[in-house]
Amino acid sequence: MYLYNLTLQQATGIVSAINGNFSGGKIQEIVVARGKILSLLRPDDLGKLQTLHSVEIFGCIRSLAQFRLTGAQKDYIVVGSDSGRIVILEYNKEKNVFDKVHQETFGKSGCRRIVPGQYLAIDPKGRAVMIGACEKQKLVYVLNRDTAARLTISSPLEAHKSHTIVYSICGVDCGFDNPIFAAIELDYSEADQDSTGVAAGEAQKHLTFYELDLGLNHVSRKWSEQVDNGANMLVTVPGGGDGPSGVLVCAENFVIYKNQGHPDVRAVIPRRADLPEERGVLIVSAATHKQKSMFFFLLQTEYGDIFKVTLEHGNEGVSELKIKYFDTIPVTSSMCVLKTGFLFAASEFGNHALYQFQAIGDDPDVESSSSTLMETEEGFQPVFFQPRGLKNLVRIDQAESLMPIMDMKIANLFEEETPQIFSLCGRGPRSSLRILRPGLAISEMAVSQLPGVPIHPNGIRHIREDGRINEWRTPGKRTIVKVGSNGLQVVIALSGGELIYFEVDMTGQLMEVEKHEMSGDVACLDIAPVPEGRQRSRFLAVGSYDNTIRILSLDPDDCMQVLSVQSVSSPPESLLFLEVKASVGGEDGADHPANLFLNAGLQNGVLFRTVVDMVTGQLSDSRSRFLGLRAPKLFSVKVRGRPAMLCLSSRPWLGYIHQGHFLLTPLSYETLEFAASFSSDQCAEGVVAVAGDALRVFTIERLGETFNETAIPLRYTPRRFVLQPKRKLLVIIESDQGSYTAEEREAARKECFEAAGMGENGNGNMNQMENGGDDEDKEDPLSDEQYGYPKAESNKWVSCIRVLDPRTASTTCLLELQDNEAAFSVCTVNFHDKEYGTLLAVGTAKGLQFWPKRSLTAGFIHIYRFLEDGRSLELLHKTQVEGVPLALCQFQGRLLAGIGSVLRLYDLGKRRLLRKCENKLFPNTIISIQTYRDRIYVGDIQESFHFCKYRRDENQLYIFADDVVPRWLTASYHIDFDTMAGADKFGNVYFVRLPQDVSDEIEEDPTGGKIKWEQGRLNGAPNKVEEIVQFHVGDVVTSLQKASLIPGGGECVLYGTVMGSLGALLPFTSRDDVDFFSHLEMHMRQEHPPLCGRDHMAYRSAYFPVKDVIDGDLCEQFPTLPLDLQRKIADELDRTPGEILKKLEEARNKII
Repeated sequence: MYLYNLTLQQATGIVSAINGNFSGGKIQEIVVARGKILSLLRPDDLGKLQTLHSVEIFGCIRSLAQFRLTGAQKDYIVVGSDSGRIVILEYNKEKNVFDKVHQETFGKSGCRRIVPGQYLAIDPKGRAVMIGACEKQKLVYVLNRDTAARLTISSPLEAHKSHTIVYSICGVDCGFDNPIFAAIELDYSEADQDSTGVAAGEAQKHLTFYELDLGLNHVSRKWSEQVDNGANMLVTVPGGGDGPSGVLVCAENFVIYKNQGHPDVRAVIPRRADLPEERGVLIVSAATHKQKSMFFFLLQTEYGDIFKVTLEHGNEGVSELKIKYFDTIPVTSSMCVLKTGFLFAASEFGNHALYQFQAIGDDPDVESSSSTLMETEEGFQPVFFQPRGLKNLVRIDQAESLMPIMDMKIANLFEEETPQIFSLCGRGPRSSLRILRPGLAISEMAVSQLPGVPIHPNGIRHIREDGRINEWRTPGKRTIVKVGSNGLQVVIALSGGELIYFEVDMTGQLMEVEKHEMSGDVACLDIAPVPEGRQRSRFLAVGSYDNTIRILSLDPDDCMQVLSVQSVSSPPESLLFLEVKASVGGEDGADHPANLFLNAGLQNGVLFRTVVDMVTGQLSDSRSRFLGLRAPKLFSVKVRGRPAMLCLSSRPWLGYIHQGHFLLTPLSYETLEFAASFSSDQCAEGVVAVAGDALRVFTIERLGETFNETAIPLRYTPRRFVLQPKRKLLVIIESDQGSYTAEEREAARKECFEAAGMGENGNGNMNQMENGGDDEDKEDPLSDEQYGYPKAESNKWVSCIRVLDPRTASTTCLLELQDNEAAFSVCTVNFHDKEYGTLLAVGTAKGLQFWPKRSLTAGFIHIYRFLEDGRSLELLHKTQVEGVPLALCQFQGRLLAGIGSVLRLYDLGKRRLLRKCENKLFPNTIISIQTYRDRIYVGDIQESFHFCKYRRDENQLYIFADDVVPRWLTASYHIDFDTMAGADKFGNVYFVRLPQDVSDEIEEDPTGGKIKWEQGRLNGAPNKVEEIVQFHVGDVVTSLQKASLIPGGGECVLYGTVMGSLGALLPFTSRDDVDFFSHLEMHMRQEHPPLCGRDHMAYRSAYFPVKDVIDGDLCEQFPTLPLDLQRKIADELDRTPGEILKKLEEARNKII
């Protein structure tokens, strides 16, 4: 089995973000790392975030930094990745690509403890960069320019210290003196020698300064001093002429200013009043804003509160450090303050946001200062504050993010043409159920009902610019049946098949030029657009009912001569020429010559596309794609200033050029009859369309996206969900650790309002308890989505079971679990006695704790019955079990449960579940169970899959096959009788299959392989499964599902990941395709190595050698190569570049 891997939606989570002028000039841009993808974003004039460029680097981006050489106009990007190399990139705005300026190898590949890449620090003057590992190694590279003003990089200088863990590094701003780097370090050499653990308890963190002597070309440890053991982050303080230099050390509960030869200046970080005492406050992200005369820092805590930190400084150094409450936004992984007055917040989970500064926090607010620091017997006196609504910031745009996808199912609950993807996303108060549909999002501007419209089939009316009208009438009784025109030419087809061609002459008159009789009635026609600098277009396309399309010439020399004929599978219904202008690089980042495409919508619902030779009019390179059950009608529209095509079949599609690819994507909208471009003051690029008896004006939202989404907010972190396909409902289980229940939160909130003298404000209603995700909740001063939940003790759990109707987005039933129980698994089950019909089984744990060691009070399996046609739940009974039931599954009218390392079969009793059979021989913890016929496929948390059988007559469960490789499972899916697909926590996807002869033997053996099992072999099963597919995705896969996303398409395995990306594995059906794509992949590996220095083959084989999977993401980078390289690869494959692009398009169209 060979598979083709293709990412359908790129990762949406962001690991780190930096800002600067990467394209030169004054424009502020943001570079974000999304795991293995590097993207360049820019806020446009309206404050909307636009993605300029996005590239997969086939490696893991661990750190990003930007620097600028003194006096230069643009910033360079430094990337620390898992390639064992430091890479410096420059953004080339002409070609819209990242160019690799330097790549220096220093170590092995992979994310290792002592190989640098985890941390990056830049000298603020851009003279040197330090790249550090988690432990031991730190390297410094000197940056300079040569005589041609090109960037140069030196050999690495070592700043290693063995037995030392590094927590954070940063550059120290000391003007043009020797560059200095600061690091928080912990020496564990004594702790390593001392087995009693005393030395480990006394280990002390230090702040160390490293000086790079530019004269001697050498790095030395300059200064080291003890620092709080809670220190976790360093922030550079401006120096030189701009400030006092030194660093801010962010530690638990404190921010400390430190510099060599300067006393510590310490201030306490204000705490939320409702925070339990056991919890400290840590800073998780920081941003600096620096102007000529002033600077300040924005520091965000792990609870989402942002504080503005300012320093009072003079000649003697820093006299005071102030920390003032600024605003609260969801917790970020990175913050960027742009010089244009924006704050970009890359959220840790959930959607990212772009905020605009309304003020910079100069108004009085809760403030702590180093001068008012009070020390008591218990330690330093805390400062308390209460979060409030946004005052200094206002959100102006957000970027959707699915991170993390917790669970995903694909089903057609809405009875649309294509199935919907239901995914559980987010964490805590920012969780949501997102319904993804393939296609572009639409925003509707206006809808109005239509009166009747008169048609004019008897002539042409030409309205001149000055308002004069010329009229031309049809001869005799004939009527105009079809018409095609561009700005200067008109062709009409009369009934009977006569074509008449008109031109607008120099004076602006409409002149009849030529007539031509076709052999039969004309089905459709279109004139190509007039090329730049020409008087007229040369080509006319005519579709006839005899299943042909003809290209006719409109040149005066050979007017109405047939240039070429193309036969098609069904009579054409509509024709459209689409001109693609030549581009070298340009905005879409790909070189392609000018092209003219002829598109035809056929009556059988197929869109047929072919290339028209600009000189001869010959047709070549034809492609077809089934769009829907109605014949597509084609209309020309403008998208981002370029010509695009709207195809209206049983659903509308948009064909447009995006980043060098021609994309044909469905629009998530109802069936349309006719459409045309529309432009007004309110909407520059709109489409006006007729749907039924209404006129609709809409615009097309973010281009280049594969899916659009509808989000339904949830209460706690979603864990799992099940579909009820008959009733079209979802049952979702949600649980959070260390939170309060909705009732407790509501009571605390009321108290807080009354204390603040706000009264209740009419807010005690139920829907406030849901985090009503909208910003429109202006009455609610503290929306949970914005502020997070108040934190409780870590051993306190909250959890609920929700029944949701996705069509109305309404929750029909919500059960909160009481006394510290949390739900972990769910399934629907039909027991033998049909008394209750379908029941719901939920596995819960009470009082679960993970630290200092894993413990729980009890586990339970709840059984609920559905009432009101499945819309609400009633508890039948709950059964106590000895562990956490992490997996439940129906099996032959009974319930299978995985409880710790025990697989147990239960039947339904009146008061509780009754044990029927069990097997205790699983190695660790069962986390997934799937069944098919009499086989049970069990997934273990760290030992891959076990194939089991249940013998009814002997009432025995036994394992007949297992895997030889230890795999830490995160997702599993049953493919067929002998095959399972799984994913592990290191980002690999793999398929295991039981060899055919073993499978047959077990099925034919009257004991079902039981004799062998009883003999046992090396504590394992008698048979082993084989790995038939192996691939490193590079992102932890959390759910696998087999589905077909297009009507009549083949099935593929879809996967969702922690970073919020969606991908597909499509099985190849022909050996030729396998050969073609594996050769293309091989050439791409050689000619176009990944951007950040990782070897593509090594990356895809990071843990296990890649087996039988071809990487479509690499193959799809083919159109972005320079044209000569495309030709070179195509020649070696005995193809043309056009044929390769066609194959890539076909492969993608089989999936989506």
